[in-house]
Amino acid sequence: MAAEHESGVAAGHGVISRLPFDDRAIAPVAEAFGATSRLAPFRLPSGAVYQITVDGEGGKPAVLLTLWPAIGRVDAIASGVTVVATNVRGIEIVGGVEVLFRRESGEYLIVSRHGKVIVRA
Repeated sequence: MAAEHESGVAAGHGVISRLPFDDRAIAPVAEAFGATSRLAPFRLPSGAVYQITVDGEGGKPAVLLTLWPAIGRVDAIASGVTVVATNVRGIEIVGGVEVLFRRESGEYLIVSRHGKVIVRA
């Protein structure tokens, strides 16, 4: 049976789950990538910082996500690109496909399940 998230929508392949960007969203985001989260080796005075390694095709690490829910920031470091998204307020998990980090202004950062990084600004 598929898990339900705050939106009440079942998390399955292609189904969209919407979550606020806070500490409770970290586990579902990691799960969406088939990964585990860990505390970063640093933290903010206002809260924890988390990291998730997203594997690409063939199981090799493709993206390092650093999630800073206390300040609404997401860093995505991939081969040849580093993206820092600030003012992130919400997360949309498209089951089995991607995770979208939506900024307050409407722009977003997408990380696919296999490590592609897309920015819409």
